[in-house]
Amino acid sequence: MKQCNSLSMHFAGVLMVLCAISLRAESQTLQSPETLRTNTRLVVVDVVATDSKGQPIVDLKAEDFTVLESGQPQKIDGFSFQHPGDAQSSAPAQQLPPNVVSNAPQFASSGLNVILFDTVNGDLTSQAYAKDQLVKFFASKSVERPVAIFALESQLRLLHDFTTDATALRSVLEKYTPPAKMNVTESFDSRRSAFATKGDYHTDNRGIETTLNELNSLAKMLAGYPGRKNLIWLSEGFPIVLFPDSVVPAGFSAADFVIGGMSPGAPSRADDPNAFDRMVSSGDAKDYAGMVKKVADALMNAQVAVYPVDAAGVGRNDHLSSQHTMIDMASRTGGKVFINTNNLTLSVASGLEDGATYYTLSYYPENKKWDGQFRPIEIKTTRGAVKLRYRFGYYALDPEKQRKEDADKLTENMSRMLELDAPAATRVRFQAGVIPPSQKTKNKLLVNFAIDPHSLSFERSGDGMEHAKVVCTVWAYGKNKEKPQMSDADVTTADLRPEVYDQVMKKYFPCSRTLDLKPGTYTLKLGVLDRTTNLMGTTVTTVTVQ
Repeated sequence: MKQCNSLSMHFAGVLMVLCAISLRAESQTLQSPETLRTNTRLVVVDVVATDSKGQPIVDLKAEDFTVLESGQPQKIDGFSFQHPGDAQSSAPAQQLPPNVVSNAPQFASSGLNVILFDTVNGDLTSQAYAKDQLVKFFASKSVERPVAIFALESQLRLLHDFTTDATALRSVLEKYTPPAKMNVTESFDSRRSAFATKGDYHTDNRGIETTLNELNSLAKMLAGYPGRKNLIWLSEGFPIVLFPDSVVPAGFSAADFVIGGMSPGAPSRADDPNAFDRMVSSGDAKDYAGMVKKVADALMNAQVAVYPVDAAGVGRNDHLSSQHTMIDMASRTGGKVFINTNNLTLSVASGLEDGATYYTLSYYPENKKWDGQFRPIEIKTTRGAVKLRYRFGYYALDPEKQRKEDADKLTENMSRMLELDAPAATRVRFQAGVIPPSQKTKNKLLVNFAIDPHSLSFERSGDGMEHAKVVCTVWAYGKNKEKPQMSDADVTTADLRPEVYDQVMKKYFPCSRTLDLKPGTYTLKLGVLDRTTNLMGTTVTTVTVQ
């Protein structure tokens, strides 16, 4: 274990070493746009307010809203209004020196969009059609707000990070081939044939587990970005129900969340208010109740609204229950669902454009009992003729218990995030200076981390000192992408006197790692872990060793 002691001279000396490699000038100290929240007791709800014509209402004030949790009024602690015209709605990529990389989100937009291309649930014919429609969309449309594309495979796979470059998004989709399923000899292209037999939309137990685990990972990754995120989920089969059906706000209408209309004969929520309760409690789905709660809360904490798009299109009347699940997921998270239409390009366009204008309300619940039960949220406004879309509630999971469960899977989760196909993690933010091996460094790769202290959790002890525990590590992938070389992952502890703590908070928290590398070109995955909260940060870069 490496120790940064409490002596000001020692810790300040480390800071001076990092300053010497020009990570950042003192006048441009590394700071988060906001202090990252780790307290799940703060409930954040995004509200889309529209008039009778579906146009956003932009002049509501905090006093125009009332928030109820389980029927009890709550004090609104935070209120903000977000819209595309805000001068602070977006931020350009950071301009960093050639040897420095950062995992800080490149975009700080009032609304981000994520496309999730589902290859786990459904058959390859629908996936082929959905891919063609996405390529067509990005070939004909410009992108106003940042979009990222992920593929849901056996693991979550980042196809392209957030960008407004429609050409780049189209290119990565054209090159992408979903993995073959069932018969290992079949290919993606062979299943595109109109004569192929369409399979059942249902998934199996492995598919359900994969969907839940990777959706949870995606939500945690997106939590590092401020503001609302629209998750455009293209899939043929939605195997999970995230919320109980026993609580529905007064005046709720599924039609407000559905684009394309219900299938003929499909029952509505009002016709059968217990349909979803029976669905989630039937079969093997009941075995995933605990994970379902975690995923639901992770989506809430990340401010994610789900926009399911039925990749099967028109003519698949044998998956009504799946469409019900899509409607449920959209309505309970404040999104919309697109079903019974073959025009997936229009569906994607509508999903990307929706929700750019919204209000954010936050409050600390009056009920401090964290019993894991679902707590319904109802939001009202004094303004007449206003339609509100928002998240219907959350599960009151015990934050301490969640942290313990996360700690039990810490090694597995960190290893997964350091794999090459894993998306960047941004809950702990940092910059890193990469110095290739030289005679001066005794042929060792040196990586100096400058961690944003506002994304770390410091704990003050009775002696007035501030304590933190941080793990920094480097994984180097050479020609053999399967077996990276790894630096040590020792815990760096800091026991800081108040004056040193103040200095760190104005600059950054330092950490460094070395790694012996032979000549060649390597892809580096850089990772930082806060051992107090188990939050992570990762990024990727390359280095050539002469």
